[in-house]
Order: sequence, then structure tokens, then C-alpha cells
Amino acid sequence: MSLVATLVQNFRANAPEYDKFEFRITEAGAFNAFLTQDMSGMSWMTPDLKRTVLGSTPANTVSVPVINYKDVTIRSTRPLTIAADENTSALDVITFSTLAYGFHMYPMQHYNNEIDYQKDFDRKFKAMLVKLAATLDGLAVTALDAAKTQVIGEVVGGHTFASNVVSEAAATLKDSYILADLDPLMRSNDYMPFMMDVVGNQGVNAILQRMEGFGEFNQENKTLQFMSKRFGFSNAISNAVGKDATGFAIADGTLGLLTRVEPDSVFRTRLPDGHEWDTFVLPGLGIEVGTYSYISAVDASAVAGAATAHLTRTSMQAFDFAFDIAFPVAYNSAIATIPAPIIKFDVAV
Repeated sequence: MSLVATLVQNFRANAPEYDKFEFRITEAGAFNAFLTQDMSGMSWMTPDLKRTVLGSTPANTVSVPVINYKDVTIRSTRPLTIAADENTSALDVITFSTLAYGFHMYPMQHYNNEIDYQKDFDRKFKAMLVKLAATLDGLAVTALDAAKTQVIGEVVGGHTFASNVVSEAAATLKDSYILADLDPLMRSNDYMPFMMDVVGNQGVNAILQRMEGFGEFNQENKTLQFMSKRFGFSNAISNAVGKDATGFAIADGTLGLLTRVEPDSVFRTRLPDGHEWDTFVLPGLGIEVGTYSYISAVDASAVAGAATAHLTRTSMQAFDFAFDIAFPVAYNSAIATIPAPIIKFDVAV
């Protein structure tokens, strides 16, 4: 009979970063574009709109009054009687999505446990941040795709325009000129932005990486394609079949971002039984969310097997994070016929 099994048990070392790659926050380039343009000096978002949204609830409809585009006829005569030509107004409804996540903490679960309370809480919280970042970026990409232009004034650079996408065929990614051609493409739609955001997948990132080898004193200077552009990358943008890079070009001042939380969070309600509401800015995402928490006595003996078998009556802390968010894009009354300041593009090599 050997004593090795009892003398040499599982060795355990404290290495807090050993599992750091289990929770990786995605590159949320599309969401960041909305966040950046919302804070831009070119933003169409007004303090009144933001105040209205913050004062609303999920039961309220938030609308923005607009005047629709109309085509007018320029005369070559000077009539005595002038005909009426009235504007058409509308109320455009802002569409919100509700995002929420919550979890429980059992303080006594960590009694005689090598995973302490803070690490357990941090990982549950980070798991939420990871999923939220991916969800927000996915919603942002959906908003960009829905608002992309369906009209191009002139398809420059020998590209093609089909299914509302500007497509380029290049010998290699480093031979692509799509980034330089985004400026004249945008101008052909009568948008002359001083700055634009370019959000692409990793194929667009690869184009940029290859172009970094070109500079002022190289045979060909392609770095001019970087001028007047803010680049971001998103893993939520997928390539169509046969495509190697896909992205969106967005004129500055096009995108907005609106959030709201429940009224009890705004007023930081506290109940005698320990139920509490508050607000909190999510680190890394910059979004203010509503928090809701309470403490109760529960039987947690079956929550996590042997780790909680002793918790037949114990304290449980509940934490929840919730908010509504909208990704509004500058109004377009007839997207099928009026050029929009968002151009979707892709590259095939």
C-alpha cells in the first residue's frame, strides 16, 4: 500500500492570470463608430433628444419630427400666380433594444474555497462584458447594414455596384484601392465629409497592414488612403461568398447613440428590505446601465454540487444590469432613391 496518493496530492499554485484568455472582449469597431460619432462635433444629436430619451420609459414611444425630401421643379417662366408646394412632415420613431443580465453570489460558497468572492464576482461580471460587447457590436452592424446607401452617383475606380454594395476585384489585398476610392464615391452622392469612419472586418485590417509597407519614399505612396479616415474593426462583419474583405464607410455626423434606464435606477430607489436600484457606467464600454440588487436567504445546497452542499440556508446576493439602447442613423425619407452617407464595400482577390 503506497502513501504517495495521500502525501502527494494535487499541487495547486496561485496564478490569477492563468485563465485570463477564457474571457476575451471582442473588437467592437461598429459600436465604437456609433459612440465616436455620437460625441463628434458634427453630430446631429441634440441635448433635447437625449433628455427626452432619459426621461422616457420602455412604455413610451420616442419620435423625432422630420421633413421629408421633395423634388422641386425649376421654372423658366415668371407667372403671375405662384403655385403652392407644401412640405411633408413625419414623426420618425426611435427603435430601442433592451439588454439585461444578472447573476447570484453566495458569500459562504467561498468559505474554505480557493476561489475567493472577488474573483468569482469579477469573472461573472467580465463574462457579461464579453457578451455585451459582442451583442452591441452586432446591433451596430445590423443598423449600418440597414441604412447603407442603395444609390451611388458614380461608381469610380472601375468598381461595380450590385445588391447595394460597392465591390472591388484586386490582384492581391495590397493592390486594393477601395479605401482611396471611398472619398470620391461619397462625394458622388453629394456627401463631402471632412472625416469618415471606416469599419471593416479583419480582411480590411489585412489591407491596412499590407499598405503600411508603403510610405513617402517608397515606389508608390498608398498612405494617402489613410487620410481623413478613422478606422475600426469588427468581427461581427462577415464576408459574402467569394469575398475577402468587407466594411462600411460612414460620413461623420451620421450616427447617434441613445440609452436609457428604468426610473427607479434614475432615482436610486432604496427599500427597507434591501432592494436597491442605481446606475453604473460599464468599464470599457462607456454605457450607463441601471443596476438592481437585493439580498435574501435561500437554500443553495444544490447550486454547485459539493461547493455549496453546506449551504442549506445561506445568504444570496442578486445583481442585475439592464438598459435600453438605440442606434439611430441620420434620417432618410426614401432610402431606395435618396443616397445615404453609409457605403458598404467588399473586396475579392
